[in-house]
Amino acid sequence: MSIHRPKRVTYRSSKENNPLDSDLKDAKPTDWAQAMAGKRDADFQAYAVKTTYAVGALIKHPKFGNGVVVAVEPQKIDVLFESGERKLAHAL
Repeated sequence: MSIHRPKRVTYRSSKENNPLDSDLKDAKPTDWAQAMAGKRDADFQAYAVKTTYAVGALIKHPKFGNGVVVAVEPQKIDVLFESGERKLAHAL
């Protein structure tokens, strides 16, 4: 016999409703080809979880390839790769 449990309602604010988040998104580069223009392979450093990165750092990831850091959070970074934006760990 099963017990009927109603769905829980969560009241989370949408990221779209926060004007500060939208301003930050506008500052991020969205086109990978444009972000990589003029960069050489020697400019990229190998990605390592223990390394601390800053916005604009150039990373060479073994699976995703070359990318640029577009946002930094505590222990997480957003990196723009050719396949899209990924969230990676750093400074662990």
